[in-house]
Amino acid sequence: KYWNYKMTITYTLGSAFVAAIEEESEPEPLPEFPEAMYLVGAGTAYAWETPGTVENAIMHKCAGGGESEGLFWKILYLEAGQGFKVSAADWGTPNLGFAEVAEFDANGVEVTDNGGNLDIAESGMYTVVLDLRNETTKLSVIAPTVYGIGDAYGAWDENMAATLFTVENDAKTLTSTATVADGNIRMYVSHEWIPAWWNSEFNVFGTEIQYRNDGGDQDPVATTAGQTAILHFDDNTGSIQ
Repeated sequence: KYWNYKMTITYTLGSAFVAAIEEESEPEPLPEFPEAMYLVGAGTAYAWETPGTVENAIMHKCAGGGESEGLFWKILYLEAGQGFKVSAADWGTPNLGFAEVAEFDANGVEVTDNGGNLDIAESGMYTVVLDLRNETTKLSVIAPTVYGIGDAYGAWDENMAATLFTVENDAKTLTSTATVADGNIRMYVSHEWIPAWWNSEFNVFGTEIQYRNDGGDQDPVATTAGQTAILHFDDNTGSIQ
């Protein structure tokens, strides 16, 4: 919880400062968000397994705290016409079908009602972003935009067209452009609801995609010029070669 206080400081020439603090309002609770959210359904690789029982179905938190708290995101392949839901573990709250979403992203693809579940018209790779901030429930389903950044690409500019990953819907993968220099590679998903690139960062360690989530900087991943990253988000595997 947090309180609002008013501080008054009075100074009289030749005398000491006098300070007074008074409470202006009752404490208000800080917003609470679920510990984890999951994507499930026949339209996903995770079927209708109980949320929390399939590790790869988890959505990712955003780093940085503050304005990024309450945001969850995931890249995955969605099969059209099959339906999916977004839910806390064990079908807890929130458990989101079509009717439970207050607002859909106008810049994303159209999300429709399929027997109370969520659905899309065209199969493919998508970024799904859930926004639980400001006491509402917003959902975005949009084509994924993933970028490389950092020393391996010779620049730290955000959303550089030259570092945009290619989406391969048939292979269900995303592939980076080739690195241009020897150095550490960093990568992230870009979305207008996510405040900064490093809020939604991830990298490939061995053959596993690991996500920054709400933690600090990840360990560096060194590459040599000319290497590319291939990412399989459904099972969180990848390679840099």
